[in-house]
Amino acid sequence: MSNDANVAFEALVAAYYEAWFRYHPERAVDVGVDGYAHLLRPYGDDEIGALVALNEKLLAELELIRVDDLSPDHRIDLDVLEGAAHLEIRELRESDWRHHNPGEFLPVDAIHQLFLKPVKDFPGALRARLAQIPAYLRGARSHLLETPSLVPVLWAESAHQTARAGVDYLRSLEQHPRVLHELGRDGLHGLVEPAAQALTEFAHFLESDLGPQCEGDFACGRAHFDRLLAQRHFLDVDADALHAFGRELFDITARNLRDVTRELSGQDDPAVLLARIRAEHPAADDLVEAYRQAMERARAFVVAQDLVTLPEAQVLHVVETPSFLRHQIPFAAYVEPAANDPEQAGYYYVTPPEGDALLAEHHYLGIAHTGVHEAWPGHHLQFVTAHRRAESRSLPRLLNPSATLYEGWALYCESLMHEQGFLGRPESRFVLLHDRLWRALRILIDVELHTRGLPLDEAAERMVETLGFTYSQAMGELTWYSMAPTVPMGYATGWGLVNAVRDRLRLTPGFELKAFHDGLLASGSIALPLVVRHQFGEPTWQSARNMIFGARS
Repeated sequence: MSNDANVAFEALVAAYYEAWFRYHPERAVDVGVDGYAHLLRPYGDDEIGALVALNEKLLAELELIRVDDLSPDHRIDLDVLEGAAHLEIRELRESDWRHHNPGEFLPVDAIHQLFLKPVKDFPGALRARLAQIPAYLRGARSHLLETPSLVPVLWAESAHQTARAGVDYLRSLEQHPRVLHELGRDGLHGLVEPAAQALTEFAHFLESDLGPQCEGDFACGRAHFDRLLAQRHFLDVDADALHAFGRELFDITARNLRDVTRELSGQDDPAVLLARIRAEHPAADDLVEAYRQAMERARAFVVAQDLVTLPEAQVLHVVETPSFLRHQIPFAAYVEPAANDPEQAGYYYVTPPEGDALLAEHHYLGIAHTGVHEAWPGHHLQFVTAHRRAESRSLPRLLNPSATLYEGWALYCESLMHEQGFLGRPESRFVLLHDRLWRALRILIDVELHTRGLPLDEAAERMVETLGFTYSQAMGELTWYSMAPTVPMGYATGWGLVNAVRDRLRLTPGFELKAFHDGLLASGSIALPLVVRHQFGEPTWQSARNMIFGARS
């Protein structure tokens, strides 16, 4: 290992990202890098060509590095960076987002993130981004109309919903407490209404001009799906092996769910027991507070049981989901802090239900389980922990998370907190199995949507019949599945691998549960195979991998 090689690699990474962020300014804000908060994502042909060339240059430079001269942490960063560059080149060349996904042009998230992340010159950044919106959206129309038939109907409809809700959000900005405090009552004068009007017109364009011409296929295809498994998640399995694991897990979980249902209710039909559980829920006006209290109880339990090392400084705000995101987040979600946020302030979104049927989805047991998954010891603890070590908050790791780690850990936490006694009601076994069945079904649908031609309506019906979802809830889920191939599979796949690693390590003398958890979270949010190899060794990874996917033939 050479210190000169490590220093040179760090310089290469810094120079690459300084340029890369010009094409991804919102990602810069997400991870806490200053200097880009006044920009929107560029989409001109010259910029896209320059981004491809930047990645090609990076790959050429990475090939010249003697990997053995790097520290183990830098080798991980090199692997992650190399995989990400290959994927971005392929995606830009084979499925250019400018001609496929109108939602990528919407500037609402670019505005909203300025209120969530620490930003230097917040007033200047907000004004600059708002001022760019009218021209930005006019240019977006031109790109989308070049090949409108490539746009999937589902993506156009989702973008239309987001745009319509985003109009109200933009118009609310002038009364936002932070705007009033830092910019004054007239601080956004002449900026909000032109931006809102431009978004209104863009929503109309999506519905009336683009929508009737959309007939694109959202499936990423078998080759790219396998490429994502290898270069983002570092899994040496293909879509068929993944599907086989999902099918086995689904069948086992379905049998266990029937057994528990019969034990708890005397019947075989899970819908009956689910209806009984859903009858116990807070009033709509008390929903956010119920989630907050459940989160606090979970944290107190983790502290008392000493299950994992807790970060010293952190804040978790439990708030209603912003209106423009509610069609994408039917229940709850988590937004992690920027790595440079001294407070490490995360946001736990809770979506207000529309009607009693949806309110029943926020039952007390579900709220307790969700608090474990999203907050303690799930996402919030994991992401804040990742931000506390210099190695785990490197830019390659912050910008290339894998659902096998961050979602696998969060799902594992639910079963952990059940076995430790926090989720102790008898019905919690039913909820755990029901939710595990949901995640197993995600593996099957993820593979089948993107590699086997599964129609959306059939996928939605499977979710309705298997999980008791409404059709609209199922379509909300499927919308993000369609846009994020290999992310849905990460929940149950990561859960299975974490348990397999733990089972292997339990056989070693001196195994300690807390030390296992700390080790698992010590390398950041990157692909679980990389973390396990680094923290627990290659033999442990191979054993866990073979337990889940079978030994290589």
